[in-house]
Amino acid sequence: MKKLSSCLLIIAIGSVFQLVNAQKWEQVGKKGDWESTVAVIAMNSHLYSIEKDGTLFQTDKTGTYEQLGKKGDFDNADVLVAMDGEIWTVEDGSLYRTNPTTVAWQQVGKAGDWKDTEAMVALKGKLYSIETSGTLYETFKSGAWKQIGGDGEFTDAEMLESMGDYLWTVENGTMYKTSIQAMRWEQVGEKGEWESTVAMVADRGFLWSIEKDGTLYKTGMDGKYVQVGEGGLLKDVTLIVALDGMLYVVEDGTLYRTKG
Repeated sequence: MKKLSSCLLIIAIGSVFQLVNAQKWEQVGKKGDWESTVAVIAMNSHLYSIEKDGTLFQTDKTGTYEQLGKKGDFDNADVLVAMDGEIWTVEDGSLYRTNPTTVAWQQVGKAGDWKDTEAMVALKGKLYSIETSGTLYETFKSGAWKQIGGDGEFTDAEMLESMGDYLWTVENGTMYKTSIQAMRWEQVGEKGEWESTVAMVADRGFLWSIEKDGTLYKTGMDGKYVQVGEGGLLKDVTLIVALDGMLYVVEDGTLYRTKG
């Protein structure tokens, strides 16, 4: 599966309730419930996850989950994004939107228009995607799309997030923010500060990121950052997701959360 813009995973070590520098990690649901999860998004006070076999699940804050739709309905999903209460996916190069309440879905735009999509995020009711060529596109809910900027301007983008009025990317270890409205980008923080970042999520005006050594950081829109918790505790993490002021993570197939 391709790299996803929005999603999950941090590590929680030790007991179900663990205090680390004033952070309390709490197990959510049963141990091992998430061992087959490959992608997760957060919206409508729920987590929506896809399993290895392509089955979609909805999980509430207590850890109670239910299957949505038929088993394997999403086995061709390469990209998973939450936008305005709906689930948006790219499957076999085509864009789809799914109502999580009725599980009714519909194709958006022309078949195959998103076949080269590597990463996608939602921002103010639109989708922004980067193709394998490094070119950025803006997509409306109707499926109409247009290129943003020049060809290949995001060739070096390794991570993509949305926050405020900006797209945030990590390129060659450096953080950048791009204003779609002004069509202007700027470097955030020092060059190379993000070279060890393996996952990040935007929540309440901050970027929460995890380094290769397992350390969690909180970064403001000005690029200033602080370490959160003890260094190195999250070394097995690959993804992270935020929901209603909490950070949710998966470790060894189990879901945990802490207040961000």
